[in-house]
Amino acid sequence: MQKNTVAFSKNSSNLFFHILTKCNLSCRHCYINPEQHGTNTLSIETIREWLYLFAQFSKKSQEINVIFLGGEPTLHPDLSSAVKEARQLGFKSITIDTNGYLFHNILEKITPDDVDFISFSLDGATERTNDFIRGKGSYQTVLA
Repeated sequence: MQKNTVAFSKNSSNLFFHILTKCNLSCRHCYINPEQHGTNTLSIETIREWLYLFAQFSKKSQEINVIFLGGEPTLHPDLSSAVKEARQLGFKSITIDTNGYLFHNILEKITPDDVDFISFSLDGATERTNDFIRGKGSYQTVLA
């Protein structure tokens, strides 16, 4: 069965959950910076509490898409636990929005049953354009 990507619609909501500000890249367009956003990484306990609150607050977690962001979310050592917690709470879909470097062996810690989408960031149709924005070698890393 082929799934569609997360969509904006009147029948669902998207929860963009920034779980840390740390990133391995310095993209030209990134709005996350330590001066404004700090350097905190949410603990797995805090992530679980927020996911639970969002699920309870809405009373319709099956209508909420959770998108894990950063910084670079795969730098979070407990991302796989957060993904599994979101799945247990019954959210409509779970997405990891990554720059493609995939830290902490994330693909070995989650299954297709845990996550619906892994979104890889590319900025431009060519290696030259993308690497100008994201840094040398990032285009090839995402495609590998």
